[in-house]
Amino acid sequence: MKRKLIISAVLFTVLMSNIVYALDFSYSAAIENKGDKKYKAVRINSGVYNKVKENLADMVLYDSDNEPVPFFLNSFKVSGVEEKRTYAMKLVNSFIKDRDFYYDYGLETPQQEDVTATSVAVETGSSDFAKEVEIWGSYDSTNWEKVKEDVIYSVGGTRKLEVAFEGIKKYTFYRFRLSNNLEKVSFSSVELKFSKVQQNREYFTDTISPDFTVEERGNNTVIKVPALKNLKLSSIAIKTDSMFKREVSFEGAVSKMLYNLDFEDTKYRDLTIPLDQYRVTSDLAEIIIYNKDDKPIEIKGVEANYLVDELVFEGSKAGSYTLRFGNSEMLSPKSYDISNYREQIINEGYDMLSLQEVKQEQTTQVYQEPKKDYRMVFNITITAVALVMGVILFLKLKK
Repeated sequence: MKRKLIISAVLFTVLMSNIVYALDFSYSAAIENKGDKKYKAVRINSGVYNKVKENLADMVLYDSDNEPVPFFLNSFKVSGVEEKRTYAMKLVNSFIKDRDFYYDYGLETPQQEDVTATSVAVETGSSDFAKEVEIWGSYDSTNWEKVKEDVIYSVGGTRKLEVAFEGIKKYTFYRFRLSNNLEKVSFSSVELKFSKVQQNREYFTDTISPDFTVEERGNNTVIKVPALKNLKLSSIAIKTDSMFKREVSFEGAVSKMLYNLDFEDTKYRDLTIPLDQYRVTSDLAEIIIYNKDDKPIEIKGVEANYLVDELVFEGSKAGSYTLRFGNSEMLSPKSYDISNYREQIINEGYDMLSLQEVKQEQTTQVYQEPKKDYRMVFNITITAVALVMGVILFLKLKK
């Protein structure tokens, strides 16, 4: 009897596990794998954004064995622009005090603007030395402020003759204090250096020209636009050949004076409303043109620009993948360990794959189940079995 109880308990656990992990998705899009890199990425399009939750919680990637695949989202690439400047300096004073040697340097060529520096570099004919050095800065060569303590050396083939500052300095005079300079180290040249890498984020974008309908509502023209739900919109534009200058609003939240004018063979045109990542939460968005007492203009098209995410994953094992989405029960976005080393993956690079057409699924489930929806009957049956097993187990333990 104990054996039957154990088997029943195991069966119950397995069945309950199926209830917990069986997920239904309303939509899917296939991804064909290619390329020779270990990591892959696919750019999410408007067809997916329109059908997932705003926080992308109900989006899961599966391999060809129907196993979930960890991923992270990347929405931009970082580009670095390095700015460098060098200022030559000349010796303006030197003296010895308490066996310490002092060298004062000023700009060789006066500058009209502030001189910014991130380091100072020296050259010397001396060798086989290692000296502690203090760097002081001044604007007038009279009042000095301590900038940095460091060590410069030239030993064998190893040299360190540049002192990096903590932050950006704007002094025009620099003093070097070399303690116990028995080697009588001197500098053949001194240069102020400025070096800064400006990192810029370039966000991924895409543009769509969705269908639309136009209706006249009082003195206003209302353009109804679908396919914008959940998009991080950067701008929305109308296309028209009509001559006009009128106030136009998007979703009643952002307004701007748009115009399309032609005078003396010169065209003046601004038909774009910037939106700064505005998100539409409904299935239908509205662009309203306030005509006042003028006739409506002819609308020939609508163009939306939006920010997109790239879904990045390790894709060296499967030949194809499937992105499934559209599940009302999934509330929290997926969080995988792969996101902890995303910078290394981005630096290494990945193959870009194409996301195929979005398809609506009749029964899109992680585990194979009958085409008809027997889940309610299944859950009731499992609950009843659990209760019976609980009663039997209780009675056996009591005996």
